Amino acid sequence: MIILILGISVIFFIAYTIFISSYWQKKIKEKSKEVREAQAQIIHMEKMASLGVLAAGIAHEINNPLSFLVSNLESLKKYSLELDQRVLPDEKNKALLEDFKAMTIESLEGSLRIKKIVSDLRTFSRKSDEAQMISLDMNQVLEQVLSIIWNVIKYKISLVKNYQPDLCIIGDQAQLSQVFLNILLNSAQAIDKKGTIEISTYQENELVLVKISDNGSGIPAENLSKIFDPFFSTKKSTGLGLSVSYNIIKKHNGDIKVTSKIGKGTDFIVQFPAERKKEG
Repeated sequence: MIILILGISVIFFIAYTIFISSYWQKKIKEKSKEVREAQAQIIHMEKMASLGVLAAGIAHEINNPLSFLVSNLESLKKYSLELDQRVLPDEKNKALLEDFKAMTIESLEGSLRIKKIVSDLRTFSRKSDEAQMISLDMNQVLEQVLSIIWNVIKYKISLVKNYQPDLCIIGDQAQLSQVFLNILLNSAQAIDKKGTIEISTYQENELVLVKISDNGSGIPAENLSKIFDPFFSTKKSTGLGLSVSYNIIKKHNGDIKVTSKIGKGTDFIVQFPAERKKEG
């Protein structure tokens, strides 16, 4: 009888343990999903904040090619009507056709510039709940970011680029664009009036590295260990930019290091595993 009771007790205990384990596994999965969704939302919010910073520059950057595109097309319309009339002297016709050709080329270049800016913005602003891991050329990622940010920083920044060719990694383009946008904005904000930002890419063994250096105000030693903490900021910002960047880099199996000297500037070095070349 005692053995029977013990047996039933053991069975009950095992069943109860399985039930509790299943219950908590379900709860953990639910909470993990909530955390992932919250992280994705934070990343997207930081993107929108970054786009807010860039909005004026982006509007200006798009408006410039758009304005001469519209102006040229209006002139082309007028010229086409004049050509249809076929009453112009040969010399004037020749000059008119030269202008027609030049404005057509300029209009095409302007429209292509607008197309690229819009394409870069769409890639950057894509909501990144799930990473789209593909082969990426690191230099192209940086150039895409510069096309978005350049009109915001070009009035006070001299840019120096030292790119090693053929540096490929596996990563999500939108997320990595956000990483370098945040770092470049941080570097630009550290420069009060005029300064220089130098971007270098290179490979060491199985790592692809990006070094972004500025000659700005520098980061105090007591703040260096905090700059990747959520909501830490000495500027008027969310304080999430570098924290979000740090998490994205880690998700890509990468690392980021920062060194700084007050009055001299700051170096950010980001590294990722190089894409393995397929043999044969």
